Amino acid sequence: MQPPPPPLNIAQLKMLIAQADLIVVGKVTEVKETEGTIEATLSIEKLLKGKVAGKTIGIKETYKAFNSQPTAPVSKAEGESPKMIVRTIAGPSTYHGKYKQGARILVLLEKIEGSDKYKPLGSGTYNKHLGEFLIEDDGIKTFYFKFAEDVGKYAGCEKQFISIIKELIKSNFNKVRE
Repeated sequence: MQPPPPPLNIAQLKMLIAQADLIVVGKVTEVKETEGTIEATLSIEKLLKGKVAGKTIGIKETYKAFNSQPTAPVSKAEGESPKMIVRTIAGPSTYHGKYKQGARILVLLEKIEGSDKYKPLGSGTYNKHLGEFLIEDDGIKTFYFKFAEDVGKYAGCEKQFISIIKELIKSNFNKVRE
């Protein structure tokens, strides 16, 4: 098991916001999961950055699934069934979004090249911040890391968290224009 990324601070959040093609608040309306792939449909409530056609977007992530597979039988004593060796491939697991139908999320997305779908920033990695945040009644939650104190003070309330994201979008935009 690998350690999570360090707590997400304002400077790192600002960099993620600059990298994102879309920043969306929405509700998960559909989830399809197969081994190594998850697809979700997000009904857009608020578009904070970027442009989309329509009221929904598709999110698709691929990730390494835990892999254990039996190999060929290695021995067979008379009257016994063959003994199998189970092989596992070790290594850091990669981060991916956790989607639940009906859940509300705020997500920083990048376009999947050659597709009309998106994936959260940091998806498929094991050492970067995942750009997906769960919106709950008691505030904003992360999946694989914590908020640093300078971001955490805004995470207790959806309205405050969206406000700081809008401020950081505006400051990135103004920096580009200078």
